[in-house]
Amino acid sequence: MGFFVTDAVGLIIASLNVITVVLLIYVFLQVAAEGRSTLLKILDRAFGPVCVPLRRVLPLWRVDGAALIVAALLQLVALVLRRRYL
Repeated sequence: MGFFVTDAVGLIIASLNVITVVLLIYVFLQVAAEGRSTLLKILDRAFGPVCVPLRRVLPLWRVDGAALIVAALLQLVALVLRRRYL
């Protein structure tokens, strides 16, 4: 895959990569800002509905394990798409 997205699968993979990066920024802000950041509040509204069910199952840590699991799952989906269609 080159630098430019040329098909629908490439666009989906690029979108998954961008969402993963934003999710990792969300995890970093949770640790660094400790709830004082406006960006953290915005990202919490966006990723909260996805992460809350996992937070109920996982133990509490300083780093949000639920968000990291979601990021890993997004990258797993991107990897499967990349290997299957590209």
